[in-house]
Formats: sequence, C-alpha cells, structure tokens
Amino acid sequence: MLWLAFWVAVLIVGAFGLVACVNRLRFARRVGSEANEMLATSREPRPIDRTRLATLPAPVRRYLEKALGSRERSVRSLRLRHGGTFRTSLDGKWLPIRGEQYFAADPPGFIWWGRIAMMPGLWVEARDRSVGGTGNMLVRAESTFTLADARGPELDQGALLRLLGEMVWFPTSFLDERYVTWNAVDDRHATATVRVGGREAIGVYEFGDDGLPAVFRADRFRDLGGGRSALTPFAGEFEDFRDEGGLLVPHRMTALWHVGEAAVPYAQFLVERVEYDATAPF
Repeated sequence: MLWLAFWVAVLIVGAFGLVACVNRLRFARRVGSEANEMLATSREPRPIDRTRLATLPAPVRRYLEKALGSRERSVRSLRLRHGGTFRTSLDGKWLPIRGEQYFAADPPGFIWWGRIAMMPGLWVEARDRSVGGTGNMLVRAESTFTLADARGPELDQGALLRLLGEMVWFPTSFLDERYVTWNAVDDRHATATVRVGGREAIGVYEFGDDGLPAVFRADRFRDLGGGRSALTPFAGEFEDFRDEGGLLVPHRMTALWHVGEAAVPYAQFLVERVEYDATAPF
C-alpha cells in the first residue's frame, strides 16, 4: 500500500503544479490585458513646452532643465523591468523580486506586476495599479490562492502617491499642469500634487546637490494587519541616474516607512530595462 500512497501523492503534487502553471499564465494574460487597455487609451505625446519651466519652483526648474535634455516631445508611455529585493513585513527577511511596470502619461497611470520567491518552489505574485485615479492591489500565492484584493479610498491615495513618486521615470509629465502642479517650499524642496479622475495626492520632493531628485516623501496609508491601516510617513529614495531615451532617470530606488524614529526600508528595486512609447507589454 505504501507504493500506492506514494504514487497518489505524486499525482496530487503534479496536478497542483499543472494548475499553478495554468493559473500563472492566466495571471500574466490578465496583467497584459490590463496594460494593453491602459496603454491604448494614452493620448499622443505633445511637444514639450519649455516656457513652462520658468513658472516652476527653482529646484524643479533646475531638475527638469537637466533631466529633459534635448528631448522635444513628451513621453506617451513607458515599460520598465526591474530586479531587487523586497520584504513583506518591516522585520522580515529580504526576498528576491522580479517586476515589470507599465506607465501611461496622458492620463497618468501605472500597472505593476511583481513576483517574489518566498522559498524554493513557492512564489507570491502581486499586481498593483492606479488607472483613472483608482487603485487596486491583487496578491496571489502560486498565482492561485488570493491573499488580498484590496480597493477603496486608501488604496486610491496610496496608488496615486506611488504614481507621483515614480514620475521620475517619465519626467515630461511633471510639466503637464493638467495633472501635476507644484508649490515652492525652499531651494531644495517643492510640493507636488497629482490629480487624476477627480482624486488627488500630495507629496514633497527633495533635490540633492546635483539638482536631481533624492527623496520623495508623503503620508501614505500603511496596512497594519487585521483590517487596520494608518497614515504613516513614507519615502522613496532615488540613485544612479542614467540617460534613457534622452531623459535622465534613476536606476535604483529604495522605498521606506518611517516608524517612530526609525526609517525602515522594505523594497529595493534595480532597473534593468526601460523602453519609452511602448504600445504593448514586454
């Protein structure tokens, strides 16, 4: 009977593996379909209006004069691939992550798809999005078991803040006052407000000695577990700026929560590939 039990176990494991593979393909197709739909509605790029630079706070003007280079037209869309590490709790261990992200500029939106290896043979996939100002976070284990499918005003705010903080990858949108407005703080800081679909989010950019964005800060809702959340100081740090498509953009990003006196990082992304004005996923 032991041999029978063994083969039954093999068949069960094999069947589950097949189901997981099929569901992973379905998850990938879902993300691709959402990305295609968002990219298809992104309007044609417009010529960059450099006269608008003179109306911006001084640190923003200096940054965009450097970041925009000689580019003549705004970005329509962007797709980005990254590696890096991630942890699911503030005291958790760092885990490898692979991700792809798709941005549209007019109207601004994004769809991100990440895959975290929890242990050999076990992965968790997540899809985060902000489209039309509406956010949604979908998380599944083995592409099969739904761990979270979060929506609502707090997700909308958090996703919009992520969008605003990640516009550093398509900085031509910082000139589009239909969606982004700026207010001066001092010679190193400026407040940015993004408005999409009747919703808005506000954050502060800090610019370094080189004139490039060093940190983006905002108060963002953090999941505390048990259905609870709280506004918590959040920061994104940018490093390793390189030329991509005529734009100066970061290739290293660290996301942190500020809890009490501690700044606790939970994501470290390393950009591997950037492609502008894409019309379909990789």
